[in-house]
Amino acid sequence: MTARSPTRSADRTRFSVGDDSGSGLVAGIAFMFAFTFLGLVWVARDVDRGISNQSAATSIAFQAARSGAQAARIDDVRGGDVASIDPAAARTAAGSTASQLFASYGVAGSVTSIEVDLAASKVIVTVTITDGSKTVIGVGAAEAVGVA
Repeated sequence: MTARSPTRSADRTRFSVGDDSGSGLVAGIAFMFAFTFLGLVWVARDVDRGISNQSAATSIAFQAARSGAQAARIDDVRGGDVASIDPAAARTAAGSTASQLFASYGVAGSVTSIEVDLAASKVIVTVTITDGSKTVIGVGAAEAVGVA
């Protein structure tokens, strides 16, 4: 029995010093899962922000167009033409509303164009929101409709 004891202690020493018993593999797998999880979180956040900005751009453009469509010519309304738009007032109202909404939403954006179609009594607003390297465009249209 004494002959076996030195061999066992030598084996234990050899295995405890030179063998990691799989801990390197476990650490590698843990790092792989951690980096994969962090990558998925980053992608989800980035996609979510893009969708949110697209929704905000569309909403701001529509609300600005609605505000512009409400800018009626007072003399025409008094004369019975309730769907007549004042182009200068419509552009001013749409631009002002868009600026206020950009600040309210907390996004960096600008009004790309404000079109006033007098024949159709319609205001079309295009806005752009830039967040980092991503740019989204929102278009909104509103028609001035009179109630008789």
